[in-house]
Amino acid sequence: MLLAHYVKPPHVPDHLDVFVESMLSTRIGDDWYPGDSRPAEAWPGFAPGDRGVLNTMAPVNFRIADLSGVEPKPPVLWIRGADDVIVSDTSLYDLAYLGSLGAIPGWPGEQTWPPQPMLAQTRAVLNGYAVAGGQYREVVIEDAGHGPHLDQPGPFLAELKGHLAGG
Repeated sequence: MLLAHYVKPPHVPDHLDVFVESMLSTRIGDDWYPGDSRPAEAWPGFAPGDRGVLNTMAPVNFRIADLSGVEPKPPVLWIRGADDVIVSDTSLYDLAYLGSLGAIPGWPGEQTWPPQPMLAQTRAVLNGYAVAGGQYREVVIEDAGHGPHLDQPGPFLAELKGHLAGG
């Protein structure tokens, strides 16, 4: 999972055994990762539940669209890997995108259940933040996946240090 999805293959991060050990320590279940779900009439037949890590990011709990109302507005740095397969406009972690490819049966179509363009959506939220008086900077680290701090620690750290120093 780490080597196929979090870093850009064929990269193997230093101290791989430490990362794998940490991943294997993740508590799994309804109260932890991924969390619980509830039945739903709409495709794909389930919806976010009330408990667990992934449910904290479900729109019923996490209102990122309200970011523009945050006061005061700290500067935001969005660092992402250019080759991220998890957060992407064509993410294989998006059930609707998988449905559009025919990989998940019963997809009701784009009008009913459109794929989620994660990069475009994130950029739209951050643009709204900027219109409301905030500022953000998007940094795309080349030759990096979902964990640019693992693939390209030098460029990642330079961007983070510069941001924290106010640069």
